[in-house]
Amino acid sequence: MLPMALREGVAVAYGPRPDRAVRMVALEQNAGDRFPLERPGRCGRRFADFVRGAATVLTAQGRRLPGVDLVIAANLPAGRGLASSAAYLVAVLRAFLAVSGSEPPTPRQLADWVQEIELTFGGVPCGAMDPIASAVGAIGKPLLLDCATLAYDVLSWPADLEAVAHDTGIERELSKTPYAERRRELDEALAALRHARPTLHSLVELDSAAFASLAPEVPEPARSRARHVVTEIERVRAAAIAIRASDGAALGHLLNEGHRSLSEDFGASTPGVDALAAELRRQPDVLGVRLQGAGWGGSLVVLRRRPPEA
Repeated sequence: MLPMALREGVAVAYGPRPDRAVRMVALEQNAGDRFPLERPGRCGRRFADFVRGAATVLTAQGRRLPGVDLVIAANLPAGRGLASSAAYLVAVLRAFLAVSGSEPPTPRQLADWVQEIELTFGGVPCGAMDPIASAVGAIGKPLLLDCATLAYDVLSWPADLEAVAHDTGIERELSKTPYAERRRELDEALAALRHARPTLHSLVELDSAAFASLAPEVPEPARSRARHVVTEIERVRAAAIAIRASDGAALGHLLNEGHRSLSEDFGASTPGVDALAAELRRQPDVLGVRLQGAGWGGSLVVLRRRPPEA
């Protein structure tokens, strides 16, 4: 995968309390929460349940957390496909560990914890990309990330290009989209492919030609979902080459192809989003447009030539 950290983010101010409780205030929600560490439970409000989930997961790991006051501020919009949940959780987890005097967590630990909280307290089987990008990303520098090993390379971004998020105006919660269904379809595709090739471990091992030879073994719609993943991995590798070569035209073409695949093969776009992407591509200096995040709204990433400085 090829994420790139934004300037926007999440910040948490923290301080110890004399009791075994957590009191938090989320400034953007203009709301707060308070719960005992012995019984975090749930309250039904997502922003608070994520904090309760962080406390639950860390306690289950054998970490004794002290009472803490948290104030959370963010200028990263939620529901826009910009990894706001992962950024929120990474910041909260780090705050909990800092106030308890624990060693800083590794990126892999953070990714594992975020994925567990997202699934258990948010109902979303998210991947490792968002938490890793939130944990180690440098503003404006793409990470070429292998999600199997969590190894990554930091790439230099071409000075004459800019990639910006364009809000589609469609806010959505992943738990209320077909995202989990797509994950299940990919599992079905992988099971069918393994039946045809027992030595296959993951879709990463297939290129387009190898997948095409095995595709008849996979029923639709799982076949199309898997085709998107296989071809998208190829596009990511090609995009890293284009970035290193400062080839904006090639990178833009890859973004456009990625959006087409997301729309046609993965079924993660909408007619309105596709129309907006096509409109943006007609603008001067725009090289490519692709749906950002898990889909069904949120944001588009727009690649364009950087305007000359005045």
